[in-house]
Amino acid sequence: MNILFVSALVIFALIFIWVYILFITNSINEKAKKEEKKTTEVVYKNPLERCETLFEQGLHEELQRYAQKELSKNYGNIELRRILAKSLMASGNEQMAIAHYEAILAVASFDIETQELLARYYCENGPKTRAIELYEQILLFDRGSIVAAENLAKLYDETRNYQKSIEMYKVLLDAQVEEKEILELKYIIADLYSKTSQFDKAFEAYKEIHSLESENLEILILLADLAYKNKYWVDCLSYYQKIISIVGEDFEILEKIAQLQVTLQYHKDAIETYTKIISLEDSSSPNYLYHQNELCNEMLKEGLYKEAIDRLKDLLIKNPKETSFAFSLASAYTLIGDFSVGVNLYKKLLEDLPIDQSEIIIKYISNLICSWALDLFKKGDYNQAFDKFFEALKYNEENDEVYYQLGVCNYYIKSFQDSIAHFKRAIAIKPQDSRYYYGLGCAYDELELVKNAKMAFYDAINIDPSNISARIAYALSLTKELEYAQSIEQFSIILETNPNDADTTYNLALAYDLVGDIERAIKYYRKALEVDSNHKEAINNLNLLIGEEEPIS
Repeated sequence: MNILFVSALVIFALIFIWVYILFITNSINEKAKKEEKKTTEVVYKNPLERCETLFEQGLHEELQRYAQKELSKNYGNIELRRILAKSLMASGNEQMAIAHYEAILAVASFDIETQELLARYYCENGPKTRAIELYEQILLFDRGSIVAAENLAKLYDETRNYQKSIEMYKVLLDAQVEEKEILELKYIIADLYSKTSQFDKAFEAYKEIHSLESENLEILILLADLAYKNKYWVDCLSYYQKIISIVGEDFEILEKIAQLQVTLQYHKDAIETYTKIISLEDSSSPNYLYHQNELCNEMLKEGLYKEAIDRLKDLLIKNPKETSFAFSLASAYTLIGDFSVGVNLYKKLLEDLPIDQSEIIIKYISNLICSWALDLFKKGDYNQAFDKFFEALKYNEENDEVYYQLGVCNYYIKSFQDSIAHFKRAIAIKPQDSRYYYGLGCAYDELELVKNAKMAFYDAINIDPSNISARIAYALSLTKELEYAQSIEQFSIILETNPNDADTTYNLALAYDLVGDIERAIKYYRKALEVDSNHKEAINNLNLLIGEEEPIS
């Protein structure tokens, strides 16, 4: 009985526990379902939060479908579009993602975050022009954006907009404090200047680098090359000499040094350098004879005539067909006044040269005989001088210089009609030489043919406005023709470049005087006396105007 009762109690207890467990489990499940339902309802009430949850769960397809649906209701929801673009990018649909980012910018053009993201994308994938546009917008509102400036500098370089690239690298340079980065940027800027043929700026940029790396041989070579391109001959020579001090006697660099010394007319230094070059090369080398000839020419320029002539004679004996030596030797004899030997040397050259080259020699002979004639004229041997002038014309009857010198010499001996004829012949051959018109004007002036002289002087300054002698003569001829306003204009132009010319200042004062502008006349008479206190005409004219009898100091 007791056993049955106990068993019943146990069974009842077990049933009760089972029922209780079922009740508790069901309650928990119901509560969980309510919580889940509650959560689901919150997400659906906020599309952005739901999308963020789906993004965290990696459910991109569901996110994209849902976001597209929501955006169709609210196109301007930027944050929703942003997470949709982010999802598209994460799932590999880059083109669609970029389209949405661009849509964001269409609504919010100052969205820096989107601008930077798009700029990075276009920078890597193109088009580069869109990346540039975006980085420029970023910099417009944030001048301190180093990332934007750095990417723009590279993009400008890649798209060959080198000037803007330089500007961006300069911005980066100003922002840098690290010496290593500063030096690297200086190199980039200097290289860009070279790339854009801004050789003067490249030279200055590399000079700054050289101040930081004074023993850098590569920089020295670049500086020498840029100095040469800029025609900074002294700097170029200095850098090549520094290079030689580092690398030793490099043959090619020694050649460049010698050429620069010739250009700079450092004749003594050039002699030394060419002597060194010749000592380093074999007599069979292609440039050996050229270097020998250059050495002799530098000797002549330095006045070492005997040494040069002896050397040239020896070289001609060993190399009888080397015409450059004959040229130089003829020049040497001309320099010491032995024109006959020079002419004979040229004539000898004619025997072995082909017709095309002989024409050049014939012109040289004509010019040399012309120089000979001038030398005779200066010595007062007029008859023989004129004979030589006409001999020069036999070799080259179109030698305008001979006719010009004939005009000058006839002018000097007051044979003005002959002088005019020769100047006209020179002009007919070479109508663009200002000297010829000036000479013609002077000859006309001596014959008091003022209108003809004025026209010739006008032609002279029209061809060469810097021909001051012709301009002065033209101004004076205008005064003689009573064209005072124009003469005042010409004298004023002359004074702009020659403010301390007492005669021109006096002539300007006189012109003002003649037109009745007394105030200006007095002013310029006084200025003429400031330059030359003993200018008699200025003193007398000023005295007449101001009514003083004593000279004006």
